Amino acid sequence: MARHRKDLGERSTVRVELSKSGYLILAPNAPWIECVIINVSDTGICLEVGALAVPPLFGVAFTASGEVLRVCHLIWRQGEQIGARFVSARELRKGFVATGGADHRKLEEISY
Repeated sequence: MARHRKDLGERSTVRVELSKSGYLILAPNAPWIECVIINVSDTGICLEVGALAVPPLFGVAFTASGEVLRVCHLIWRQGEQIGARFVSARELRKGFVATGGADHRKLEEISY
């Protein structure tokens, strides 16, 4: 369910609550690992990944057959949840390099 724009607080985009299965792609030839997509916006995603170590740059498949794939940059981690922003095709063509590590700030402080 999408939140109303006036309820966004400091966030600039609406998030859609999904709570559905998705798949982490940690490396090009690595097996896909099931995760839970908690919510998604135009600019990023929140996932439940358990204790899995997630690299700074990874992929997410929204379906088991991979019709919808996004490249993501890890922004924060809090317990078993991570937040990432989507990396655009333009950024990838320009040689995007993920820098920094996960930030442990609270969800309310993050706008992705």
